[in-house]
Amino acid sequence: MNQSLSHPFMSVLIRSYNRLPHVLEILEVCMTQDYDNFEVVVLEQSTPAHWEEHQATFEKYDHRVRVVRSQPLGPPGARNAGVIHCKGDVVLFMDDDDLPIGDSWIAAHAKNYADPHCLGVSGGHLSQLGRSHRYKDIQKAYKRCLTLSFFLKGRTYTDINQVKQPVQWLHGNNSSIRRSLILKLGGWNPHIVSDHEEHSLFYKLRKNLQPDEYLKFDPEPKVLRRWNIVSGVGRRTMSLTRLLDHRLQYYHWVVSKYHPLRFYGLYPFFMLFTFHSAMNIFIRNFSFKDTFWIRVFGQRRGQYLYILQELVKFPFMVLRFLLTRNPTWDDQIVLPEDA
Repeated sequence: MNQSLSHPFMSVLIRSYNRLPHVLEILEVCMTQDYDNFEVVVLEQSTPAHWEEHQATFEKYDHRVRVVRSQPLGPPGARNAGVIHCKGDVVLFMDDDDLPIGDSWIAAHAKNYADPHCLGVSGGHLSQLGRSHRYKDIQKAYKRCLTLSFFLKGRTYTDINQVKQPVQWLHGNNSSIRRSLILKLGGWNPHIVSDHEEHSLFYKLRKNLQPDEYLKFDPEPKVLRRWNIVSGVGRRTMSLTRLLDHRLQYYHWVVSKYHPLRFYGLYPFFMLFTFHSAMNIFIRNFSFKDTFWIRVFGQRRGQYLYILQELVKFPFMVLRFLLTRNPTWDDQIVLPEDA
């Protein structure tokens, strides 16, 4: 059983790639926190020129801030590598394109671990300051908050103001997890680069979860989603081809491993759902313009011709995943001897 942590040592882990000015904004919030038992680890994957431009500013911070330089590792690989360098009882994950709100952000996460059965916490995500929530049906949003749909797609709905316990998974940003649990489960599948890259750890956790253990949504620790900043995976600017490839990774490399009967038994429906959901995300967040159809026919008509082109190509993408062996990984994080 996990121990009660009434005042845990918190490791704030920020993964960054060429967005160090935004990381500095996060650090300024961290330095004003009313919680005194924490460190900040910045896993810095930027180009040498970008790092050199901002290095002096980072060196002005005290011992609570450590910067670890690394080659680009992708979202889950960077998360795994960052955990290795964290020393805390609990790791609090923060993306470099969002911003924590308030001086009790760390404390709001930490208080949950006084309960030994609490394994991890996701906090609230605001899309706009001063607005209560962004959902038409708040009860439906609460019901779906951090759940998996029938087609095993993660649903977020974290812009609500009500505690939910338990939840099925934790968001990759503004979430905290006991570090010992991450190491025990072996971290995240480093091959997954999709917008579902968080899930590989929680599928493993669900198989090992004891009856009295739980994951939790707590709206008190909040972050502001900064939609004007291009996300780390580039979802708001990527092609539909790449978005579909990411979704196929998630289904074939993660879902098939933990839910093979449902996935392969309903395989055609899963693939139809994959295309439909990726298409909706592409249309809703559309800012991709580098395609023949859009250059020739304009944005609206060209967009739909481009989607039709991808629909024709999609069966061949699916066939490639069916005929290719899934990448393997060793299911463990190797710690240095002095960790």
